[in-house]
Order: sequence, then C-alpha cells, then structure tokens
Amino acid sequence: MMAPANTRHLLNRLSRSARLLPVAALALAMPLRAHAQASVITGNQVTQATVETIDPTSGEVLLRDGDGSLITVDIPRTVHNLPHIQPGDRIKIRFFQTIGADVVPADSPQPESTVTSAHGVTNRHPHGMMVSFRRKRVRIAAVDAAHHVVTTVGPDNATQTITVHTKAMQALLPTLKVGDTVDVTTMDAVSFEVLNRVITPSTTVHEGTGTSSAPGAPTGH
Repeated sequence: MMAPANTRHLLNRLSRSARLLPVAALALAMPLRAHAQASVITGNQVTQATVETIDPTSGEVLLRDGDGSLITVDIPRTVHNLPHIQPGDRIKIRFFQTIGADVVPADSPQPESTVTSAHGVTNRHPHGMMVSFRRKRVRIAAVDAAHHVVTTVGPDNATQTITVHTKAMQALLPTLKVGDTVDVTTMDAVSFEVLNRVITPSTTVHEGTGTSSAPGAPTGH
C-alpha cells in the first residue's frame, strides 16, 4: 500500500491506536474512586461495499455490502479532504469505532468535536481516511445499575433513557450518581479505497536524463 506521507503517518497512528484500544478499554472499565471512565469498541469491520446513497445535508453515506446488509457511515459536512465518491461506487472500507464515557467536574471546559482526514492513492485507486471524535456533555438524571439503565439530560435539555449492554459500560454505572456530569466521546476511524476508478498521475519525461517526474497532486479524486 503506497500513499502520500501525510496519509501513511495518519494510518500508522490509527494502526497503533487500534492495537492499544482493546487494552485501554479493559483498563478504563475499572471503576476509579476519584475519576471514573469507561471505553469500549463498538465496531471493527473490513468489507467491500457499494455506495447506495449520499445525504448531502447530514453527511451520511449508505453502503450495501456483499451480503446485502446496509452500513451507514457518517462523514461530517466540514470534511473536504477526501476522494469524491458517488452512488454506484464500489469501495473497500475499514471501519473502527469506540465509545467512551468520562465523569468530569461540572465546571470543566466543554468538550470539542474534531475531525482529521486525508486522501491519497492505493494501487492507483483513490484512497481516503478520516478519524472523527464526536464529543457531547450530558448530566445524569437517573441510574439503575442493577438493570443497566441510565437516564441522561443532553445539552438541549432532551432526556434520553438508555439500556447499557456492554460489560465495560455496565461496570461504570455503579460509580455514577444523579447530577454527575459525563462527557461522551464516539470515535470513528474510516479508511476506504474506491475500487472502480483508477488514477493516472500526470507524467513529464525529461529527454536525455532518463528520469521522469510527476508534478502536482494526482488527478481524478
């Protein structure tokens, strides 16, 4: 796999994070007296799929894999540094997701969502990757640790009752109390290759030198 340096660096960081996250999830699941937090892997998949629809308003991309199952990938509208995709494209996609909860002081700085993206070329096919951290702050309105149920109040004062199914998150519930402030972070790491298009870089041959160069970025994104 060959890609520009910035893409390789991002992918290397993503690969290291993917190896460390399972260990981190177990460590963070341990209730702490002074500072409680938990993290769990909620998605880890490599597949080939066809782009069904792209919602320009929400940024959701609907994919259909080889088994006919539908996959939704959220690409924020603010992300522009990715190869262009369209309905009908065939892509190879790697998807990795975690969700974490962190009990924080009520007066701590508000969490901020961030997105990092890059594009390049893999085997002459357009290649892109994106790592997004979607963060929001909620307040605990009720908690039933015995039945793994928690009720939260979001930034818009909307109340949501959630049944927690993952053991790592269930371990956090006994440490929560009504009125706690919790920062919830969803991390999505997506890497994809567009299989039905090939990029041919512009090439200039320097006569008599026996060398060639490819000025500028590849076209066809």
